[in-house]
Amino acid sequence: MYSDFSDELRRIRITLIVIAIIMLFFTDGSNVTVDHNYDDMHYQRSEFHKNLVPLGNGYFGLFSGDAEQVEDNQMKVYFYNEKENKMVLKREINLDTVELAGE
Repeated sequence: MYSDFSDELRRIRITLIVIAIIMLFFTDGSNVTVDHNYDDMHYQRSEFHKNLVPLGNGYFGLFSGDAEQVEDNQMKVYFYNEKENKMVLKREINLDTVELAGE
């Protein structure tokens, strides 16, 4: 019974030695080159932007939008209370529906 196990372990050991020798001789020519030049990949990333706009009296707006989608521009108006050190979202405004005062 033990001779069967020892014979099998011997075959496994010989197979592992042969695989190690093959890997030693045939894998020294593999070089990996990584190109970190992303200049010609600008079409894949989204031009999403966020800008902070001070509105006065503790209020400020966070303007966000995607340059590729013209109709998706929003501004979130926040109020910052210095005494309590808390920031509260007051409202969200879709800037496509807002009319300017000068027009």
